[in-house]
Amino acid sequence: MSEGSPPTPAPADAPRTVRRRRDRGPIYVAAGVIAVVAILVGVGAGTNWYGLVHASTAACPTGVPTMQGAGAAFPAAIVSQWETNYARADSNTVNYVGSGAGKGISSLEAASVSFAITDEGLSSTDSSTLYAAIGSFLTLPVTGGAVVMVYNLGSSYPGPLNLTGSEIAQIYLGTITTWNDATLVANNPGLHKVTTAITAAHRLDPAGMTYVVTNLMSLDNKTWRTDASLGTSLSPTWPTFAGAASPSGNTAMLTEVGTTSGAIGYTDLYDALEKSLTYASVVDAKGVAVAPTVASTRQAIADVYNATASSLPTPTGDWSSVSWVNGSGVGDYPLATLAYMLVPLNPASIPAIATVGEANVLRQWVTWVATDGQTYSRVAFPFVSPPAPLLSEDVAALSAMNFKGTPLPACG
Repeated sequence: MSEGSPPTPAPADAPRTVRRRRDRGPIYVAAGVIAVVAILVGVGAGTNWYGLVHASTAACPTGVPTMQGAGAAFPAAIVSQWETNYARADSNTVNYVGSGAGKGISSLEAASVSFAITDEGLSSTDSSTLYAAIGSFLTLPVTGGAVVMVYNLGSSYPGPLNLTGSEIAQIYLGTITTWNDATLVANNPGLHKVTTAITAAHRLDPAGMTYVVTNLMSLDNKTWRTDASLGTSLSPTWPTFAGAASPSGNTAMLTEVGTTSGAIGYTDLYDALEKSLTYASVVDAKGVAVAPTVASTRQAIADVYNATASSLPTPTGDWSSVSWVNGSGVGDYPLATLAYMLVPLNPASIPAIATVGEANVLRQWVTWVATDGQTYSRVAFPFVSPPAPLLSEDVAALSAMNFKGTPLPACG
């Protein structure tokens, strides 16, 4: 794909499958042959399983105004770690607001931030709008993790709770309304005495975690899949019924579930653990209930990658049909996902980036995230690194960044 053309829009009715890989395009001609040496980072069991290079901060500008970013709440905790440790390494600063994927995308479209993070590939509409606003941009996988179904039954049901994608869909369709519904009891016999009504909480704001959950619901439930107002979406037209709740933002979702008896909702594994919320195991493609852990999430992402590597798009390509949900391997957690950083190829398209030096710092920051920043995934901090070949492609793609058409000088 050339730098002067937008990502190819996906057909409106395109299935959620990955695209065939085409020629890696001019971005890699510009990048040249870049060898990214895989080394073992060795920071706990959750560290990237392939190994990483280290980013240098030598000879890069300092004292540059803070780089602003916005987007998905899902990776906000690890981005906070990145911000702190990048500043220690370089003396430049980054400020990321986990306001939701939809808000991050719209902020980058408005060129009010220098980068955004989203936990789904942009739709053809969003890709075209973003291209019109800032020109060519990169979609770079930078972290991964588990979206979890959190629930509040207190002492009335100590668990464990096992849910299928179709059962989750039926809860949000309003066809399963109490916890002792026979459909749920079939996989959870202890629920037969729990007469509590279900409060089905969903995000009011456009959210990547909504996208991940509705992706699984669409795969497992025909009604959800075929209804034009539902399907896989950042913000579907949620059914309205007694027991539905619509908090805005991840924090409000956590509060809704944590304070409402009988509530169910969704968040990321980090926040569920931090807030001591109970979460369900999800039934995988083989019919086995899998708990969300670092190991089951990493395995799910690795299995999907291994099955689709040859058909994944380039960093300048169309990621709208790429899904990491419902891996087919043994022990794959079904609600695993990757998060992507969206970065302009020409940072001069962002009003806040007025100099070559500032553009270089943006490139240095993203390069650091794809290299040294990956060491902050660990068991006590439940995020996982993307497969190393994707991180290597991130670094290669960043070498093609320019300032008003002029290649950025070497730095970091």
